[in-house]
Amino acid sequence: MLAQHPHDITLPTFSKPEVKISVTEKSSPKEIAQTWLSKFAAVLASGDASRLSSVVHADSWWRDFLALTWDYRTVRGVQKMTDFLSKNIGAGITNLKLQESGQFAPKFEHPIEGLEWVESMFHFDTKVGNGKGFLRLAQGDDGAWKAHFISTSLQELKGHEEIAGARRPHGGNNSLVGGVIKGNWLDRREKLKEFVDEEPTVFVVGAGQSGLNVGARLQAMGLTCLIVDKNARVGDNWRHRYRTLVTHDPVQYTHMSFMPFPSNWPLFTPKDKLGDWFEAYASCMELNVWLSTTVTKTTYSDADKKWTVTVKRGDGTSRTLHPNHIVFCTGHAGEPRIPSFPGQSTFKGTVYHGSQHRDASTYEGDLKGKKVVVVGTGNSGHDIAQNYYEAGATATMLQRRGTYVIQASKGLFMLHEGLYDETGPPIEDADVYGQSLPIPVQFALNVGGTERITEREKENIEGLKKAGFKLDFGHDGSGIYRKYITRGGGYYIDVGCSQLIIDGKIKVEQSPDGIKGFEENALVLADGRKLDADIVVLATGFDNMRTTVRKVLGDTVADRCNDVWDLDEEGEVNAMWRPSGHPGLWFFGGSLALARIYSRFLALQIVAIEKGLNTV
Repeated sequence: MLAQHPHDITLPTFSKPEVKISVTEKSSPKEIAQTWLSKFAAVLASGDASRLSSVVHADSWWRDFLALTWDYRTVRGVQKMTDFLSKNIGAGITNLKLQESGQFAPKFEHPIEGLEWVESMFHFDTKVGNGKGFLRLAQGDDGAWKAHFISTSLQELKGHEEIAGARRPHGGNNSLVGGVIKGNWLDRREKLKEFVDEEPTVFVVGAGQSGLNVGARLQAMGLTCLIVDKNARVGDNWRHRYRTLVTHDPVQYTHMSFMPFPSNWPLFTPKDKLGDWFEAYASCMELNVWLSTTVTKTTYSDADKKWTVTVKRGDGTSRTLHPNHIVFCTGHAGEPRIPSFPGQSTFKGTVYHGSQHRDASTYEGDLKGKKVVVVGTGNSGHDIAQNYYEAGATATMLQRRGTYVIQASKGLFMLHEGLYDETGPPIEDADVYGQSLPIPVQFALNVGGTERITEREKENIEGLKKAGFKLDFGHDGSGIYRKYITRGGGYYIDVGCSQLIIDGKIKVEQSPDGIKGFEENALVLADGRKLDADIVVLATGFDNMRTTVRKVLGDTVADRCNDVWDLDEEGEVNAMWRPSGHPGLWFFGGSLALARIYSRFLALQIVAIEKGLNTV
């Protein structure tokens, strides 16, 4: 079992070497990076992993996405890195080349006081593909530049590259196999969508951002893919959420694979507009989607490495399919976590979970004078409280523990500045850079960034404190990312509710020990205080994603899976976008940006299995 805070680290500092080495002092970032990369290449070419210590510091890190193994690995310390390389040197990393231009060419950076490094993107080949990496070199006391961080990520498989860019399909009638007499593009699309003559290799559950991105990546790499969704239209998973919802991440960060948002797209996308975009995306990407479709039965054969999946379609008919893989794309959370309390059945008002909220304006009757208590202070809790206030109700938020708050108008843009904005690099390179540091290192570096955001948002923060709202910047002060990647919540991206709290228009009540129960017209807190209520909304979050698999695929499958989300011992996300514990079953969820980024890596893993490159 992991300790309470197993991924707290202290970044090292390096003093300037006492012995001045003129060549080093005069060297440019490019010269330093190239010298190191040549030495690193020589270590790899030698086949002797023990030589790695000559090019890395004792306390150094290597983060690898599929370049050395078919999993995500973060390894810390020269001895563990040496062992890791020794076991996987057969991956055959060769042809290392520095990025020579653009934002990720070699340059000096000062991430924290006392630590200067040279960073650069580099490119490489492996036996099965090609990839991109990042080096971050720090100068030790002896004046030598060695790696403090190395990252390597596979980007393509040789012979199975994405059919995009210079490899885009021809599209003309003369490119159709067998000629037009066997059907034009539309004829073939209709036939393929129904899988009349073949089975889908990959079966995807859910047509949200995860399922659509994964489907597009897989098809671009040549695998057949069927996406099923219980909704009547692609995008309904967003359309059916509460009326006032907009994305909480800016548009430059949320592009989807192959099809970025137009340049005149709003910074934050209203839910219905995003739903329409998903629908257009599915059509433009030629994704095979069956709507109003539910899974009724599944079994898996370890001997054949195949699933048998029976689905019920919207017209009432059933179909049995035999894919090799199932990708579960129902959101990074599982079933709604809905607590129950003593006396709840005697409550004369309305109680429901935040996932069931649509719009306060649909409430039957006049909301003026109605008392609404929202239990929970994450994104949904704030949005729901604001929705009820704007509809005329008296809204109170019940807070059990602190919440991190960051303003969409200020701090949120600081998180993405220079990387995912109008001045940023190509998004494919930004994605490599953004995932190149080990997650525990990102936590440590985020402390300074969170402090800068706090200073920028000082007025908002002081106002919330005066209003009785409890703020929590994380036990280490690292802010939003740690809360998201470990808990999936505990934060609010402020799109207006904070000011309502500051102005006293939405009240906040603290109850560290939670709720004791209900009375006919009130919620009773653990300390005996009573909050009069007509409506209680439980914005209490969601269970582990494994719970949804248990509900849909059954206990036999779920019992073989690992828990999803939070971090493993190395600091990688548990079971998400990587082997789940059950063969042929993959979990996929997260924000629009993570769906874009990790759809590449998940597709590479599946294609590698299908093409015999990964036999594990």
